Amino acid sequence: KMKGVKKILIGSGIRYDLLLNFPELLEEIMLYHAGRYLRIAPEHTEDSVLKLMGKPGFETFVSFVRLFNSINVKLKRKVELSPYLMTGHPGETWDDVVSMKAKLKHLGVKTTDAQVFTPSPGTLSTAMYYAERSCDYDHVPVVKDLKELMKRKEYIVN
Repeated sequence: KMKGVKKILIGSGIRYDLLLNFPELLEEIMLYHAGRYLRIAPEHTEDSVLKLMGKPGFETFVSFVRLFNSINVKLKRKVELSPYLMTGHPGETWDDVVSMKAKLKHLGVKTTDAQVFTPSPGTLSTAMYYAERSCDYDHVPVVKDLKELMKRKEYIVN
């Protein structure tokens, strides 16, 4: 309702886990504030990796996709989900990558964008990357070979 502002579009990711508690807000966002795509960041589908990332479990994402789809079928202008995904996070195995692709396909979620994990100073994930240990001091697999990491990314987006 600000003078001169006609429309506000959300161009970056939103907290899909929080929107589960506010379906009317999700519908308003889809109707008036989303372009062709609604960006969300599940980042992964495997609960073991999501736990290491400090993210909600996969079932939370499944619930969101169901809610999103139930709203989307009622809209004149359809909105597509555009998930932000990550491969190569500490704790991820090749089997996790294969499972992620299968789960997203089963949900009908397109996989067009994935990022390879990149260590950044001061983050817990980076500490796990270098120590090859979780916060519980359990060993976690870590892939540091760039060719292998790119192979995982290409597998997800193709």
